[in-house]
Amino acid sequence: MSILSIRLRSVVFALTLALITTASAQTQAPQPAKDVLDAALKTAKAEQKNVLIHFGASWCTYCKQLDAMLESAQLSKLFHDNYVIMHLTIQERPDKVAMENPGAQELANAAGAKGQGIPIYIFFDGAGNRLATSMAMPDGGNIGHPVTPQEIIAFDGLLKKTAPRMTAAQRKQVSDYLANQKK
Repeated sequence: MSILSIRLRSVVFALTLALITTASAQTQAPQPAKDVLDAALKTAKAEQKNVLIHFGASWCTYCKQLDAMLESAQLSKLFHDNYVIMHLTIQERPDKVAMENPGAQELANAAGAKGQGIPIYIFFDGAGNRLATSMAMPDGGNIGHPVTPQEIIAFDGLLKKTAPRMTAAQRKQVSDYLANQKK
């Protein structure tokens, strides 16, 4: 065997292995919602924080806007100082239903979100007690990603209830961010 033939076989082997590894990673099933929540609760208890579970889907524009706010340069530290933030996937399109976390829709439904659109969020304390949900509009409806003045006020109420270390000035920073976002 020539050196060129050996090198060519090595390259083909490496490429094949990379393709198999990539395909395997892409087909890996999402974690069950219970496992995600249990891990978040364990971390929250250790760090003396609450948990914010964000339910969303890959197609959901408002879910992406909520994530952008939670991870924005202006607010990320504030949210991560107060919450362990985890994501669960629900309500995916039929061709992406395999991305959904098993048990996630049931968890959302049990929190009063049955029939609601996404994003949905639930707040827990470190002991697993549900503190609040995004079903906090005056009519009991889902806030979703806060855009309207009424939604922003309701979201501020959730922060006040679920982030006791967050000051009024910090909550105003969140409300101002939301009020000034592009609609």
